[in-house]
Amino acid sequence: MAMRYRYYFIEALVMTMLLFSVGFMFGLGVEKARNNYLTASYLSVEKEIADLGSELDVSNLGKYNCSQLVSRNFELGNEIYNQAKIFQEYEDAAIFTKDQLSIEHRKFDKLRTSFWVNSIRIKSMCGSDVFNTVIYLYNYPATTTEEIAKQRVMERITSDLKDLPGKGTILIPIAKNLGIKELDEQTSKYPGSNESVLLVVNEKIVFSYDDADKVMKTLG
Repeated sequence: MAMRYRYYFIEALVMTMLLFSVGFMFGLGVEKARNNYLTASYLSVEKEIADLGSELDVSNLGKYNCSQLVSRNFELGNEIYNQAKIFQEYEDAAIFTKDQLSIEHRKFDKLRTSFWVNSIRIKSMCGSDVFNTVIYLYNYPATTTEEIAKQRVMERITSDLKDLPGKGTILIPIAKNLGIKELDEQTSKYPGSNESVLLVVNEKIVFSYDDADKVMKTLG
C-alpha cells in the first residue's frame, strides 16, 4: 500500500516538473521572440533616423522640400511612439528577460534623443510652427510609489495629446537619468530639469507634474 502511494507521489512530482519545464520554456520562448521583434524594430528606426539626419545635412547645403521632411518626420515619430508603447508593454509583462530589457532601455532612449535633435533641426529649417513637439522626460526606473503614480498620470496626459486637432504633435518619451550626453546637454537649460517627470513643449515651455494639465490649453 505504501509503495503504491509512493509511486503516485513520484508520478505526480514528475508530471508537475514536466509541466513547469514546458511552461518555463514556452514563456522564455515568447519573451525571446518579443525581444527579437524589438531588436528588429530598433535597427529599422535607427536606420531611418540616420538616413533622415544625412538628408538634413545635405539639405543645409542647398534646396530642400519642407513638406517632405515634415511628413517623413511625422511618420517616423509615430513609429517611435508606438515602439515606445510596445517596449513598455513587453517590459511590464517580462519575467525571464526583464534585466535584459532594462539594459536595452538606454539604447532606445538614445535613439529617441537623436530623433528629437532631428526634429529640432527640421523646425529650424522649415519654421517652428510646422509641428508641435512634446518631450516626456521621466526617471527610469521609478523607485517610489509616488513616482510610479506620477508617471502613469503623465502617460495618460501625453496619450491624449496625440489626438489633439491642429497642426499635429510629435510625442517622444525619454528616460532622462541614464547618462545620455546629448540629452543632458539639451535638457540642462530647462528650469526644473531635476523633476522626476517633466514635459517640454516646443523646446520652450516646461511643465512639471503639478501643472501638466495646462499642456492641453497650450497646444489646443
